[in-house]
Amino acid sequence: MRNKRQANNDRDLTRVIKVSSALGLGLMAAFLYSIKQVTPEFQYRISVGTGVSFAAATALSWAFWRLVFGKPNSSENGFSKLRKRWFIILSVFLTVATLAPFVYALKGVANEKMVEIAEGTALAVLALGGVGFLLWKAARFLENDSKRADDSADADAGPKEK
Repeated sequence: MRNKRQANNDRDLTRVIKVSSALGLGLMAAFLYSIKQVTPEFQYRISVGTGVSFAAATALSWAFWRLVFGKPNSSENGFSKLRKRWFIILSVFLTVATLAPFVYALKGVANEKMVEIAEGTALAVLALGGVGFLLWKAARFLENDSKRADDSADADAGPKEK
């Protein structure tokens, strides 16, 4: 009973991660595609390309997380060579596709402002990296706590009879 509930919780969490990440990346891609001018005033235009970029980013993000989490009920712990290759290709492509619109949007910015933008970007990356590190540590703590709770529950139940 407990294992089935844990499997359902894991499946639900995986689904939330896939959907929220895909929608978030899709919305970001659509927004960045729509930006036409940043300085001296902000301008954007919604077009067919906006929808295409949303759909493409959503599909690529979904494919990425399918690679990471594998198929449901898969007992495979490691990545196969083909899966690793696709994982690396999608990781690089998603990174470039995320950074390229930011760089493109800065094409009309004066050199004096570029230093300020670079400093702000570096601070944002450091802050997000710190938050990511803290979330990773919290996830490891919760995982270890869950394992300790399962081990103590198994020890309290005693040996099972066949």
